[in-house]
Amino acid sequence: MRETYSRYTYLWAVYAILTVGLFLLLLHVAPAAAVTTSSAAISQSYPTSSSIGAGELVSLAPSGLSGVEPATLNDASDLVGVAADAPALQLSHGTKGSVQVVTGGSATVLVSDANGPVKLGDKITISPLAGIGMKAISSAEIVGTAQRSLSSVKTISEQFKGKDGKQVSVRVGQLPVAVNVVYYSAASSAGSISAFVPPFLQSVASSIAGKAVSPLRVLISSVALLLGFISVALMLYAGVRDGVISLGRNPLAADALRRGMVDVMVAALGVLVVTCVAVVAIVAA
Repeated sequence: MRETYSRYTYLWAVYAILTVGLFLLLLHVAPAAAVTTSSAAISQSYPTSSSIGAGELVSLAPSGLSGVEPATLNDASDLVGVAADAPALQLSHGTKGSVQVVTGGSATVLVSDANGPVKLGDKITISPLAGIGMKAISSAEIVGTAQRSLSSVKTISEQFKGKDGKQVSVRVGQLPVAVNVVYYSAASSAGSISAFVPPFLQSVASSIAGKAVSPLRVLISSVALLLGFISVALMLYAGVRDGVISLGRNPLAADALRRGMVDVMVAALGVLVVTCVAVVAIVAA
């Protein structure tokens, strides 16, 4: 009876710790997945001192200022979402001097062809024109995924100064975009580090850090987290295995073995906590 009770106690301990680990992982992954499947726009009110029109990409204002402003290449890591007039669901109601910013679902976005023709499924990032998006052709913070091609909508001509100082003319139009602000790791050569980092891991790391995270940091933190879980699993397996063998040899030592198993669980929990702290430190540094 005691042997059966002890075995079930150990198995439930292993199950509980593994469940908590999976729950923590899914807690970070699930929100990003939920946004991509939502069709109705979800917005939040932000104060602003700028004139922001519907469809403009917005970023958090520089440090020391409150609210949002039209997004530029200089503040790409602070991208928040898309300005809207009347989204389907408002998480907070704005006041005078504020703007509703779509943070999930579908929204109409001002998009240019500054990085080439925009097609259905292209990722939309910030362009040289403040508040206007363009196709992402390299790793960058994106606002979401285009739901139509730019050639299928009415466009107007806009100009901006290129890197060589010359004026560049582009076409700008309004495109429906599935909003999901994440760091996009573009497909690259097989020798690049970003080629080994799954996009969902890049998104999770960026959401934890609150900014764009380099693929190298994501890869290192992922390996550290994997090693931490493997270490915890091995510690628990060894503790359960040794406990069961010892209990079979000496049933009278059940209390001592139970205390030993508690020590193993505490040590495993400590390893898990240290691993999580190290991973967050690597990603957020």
